[in-house]
Amino acid sequence: LWTLRDVVNSDLPGTLGSLSKYGFTSVEPFGFDGGFFGRSAKEFRTMCSDLGMDIPSTHCGITVENASMFAEKAAEAGMKYLVLPSFMGRAESNLDDFKKAAHEMNKMGEITRKSGISFGYHNHNFEFKPMDGKLPYDTLLAETDPNLVTFQMDIYWVVKGGQKPEEYFEKHPGRFGLWHVKDMGNDGESCIVGNGRINFRDLMKLSKKAGLKQIVYEQEQYSEGTPLYCAEQSCKYIQKHLL
Repeated sequence: LWTLRDVVNSDLPGTLGSLSKYGFTSVEPFGFDGGFFGRSAKEFRTMCSDLGMDIPSTHCGITVENASMFAEKAAEAGMKYLVLPSFMGRAESNLDDFKKAAHEMNKMGEITRKSGISFGYHNHNFEFKPMDGKLPYDTLLAETDPNLVTFQMDIYWVVKGGQKPEEYFEKHPGRFGLWHVKDMGNDGESCIVGNGRINFRDLMKLSKKAGLKQIVYEQEQYSEGTPLYCAEQSCKYIQKHLL
């Protein structure tokens, strides 16, 4: 739903209704604080369910302190994953900072698991800027417990960071339960899936090795039309070529 951040707050029912008509069967909200967009977890779950959509995951400002409450509310919404979208103010100036964050992720994963919820981490491209000859993203993978932390790979940001998603799938099988399917145009900005230069069809051939459970369409720039138009066109491509 971050793709539709400019309209979702002004017309939540209408936006969800449009997505259902386009063929989306699930949504990933953002800004989770125990509820969604001013509605309780149960109320939002009912809104989506009535339209034939579920809520597998959400981005949220999860910490060790609020992880238990978040997990409990996530379970009420029928979710499977709570995802930390970037470091959200945590220190990131050296590899020790990334090791510290990784250990915190392990703790959060241990807490959320008690409620049947998995913890995930979503990358941008700052994790691919070398520090002391190493990539911080590699440190996060090395320092997190695969049983406690899954990775929501934002494929666009991995490519933007100069890396190859397929190499990560090969080196770290089973670690990438969630993908953000976000395409990259020739101008380097995100675009309708299928109109850019990321070969998702080939990446999907490695989905089992990666451990993929759920793909999430996302887009942040809209040079080709309105956000809703882009969502509709991307959904058509995903249904035809990636599922």
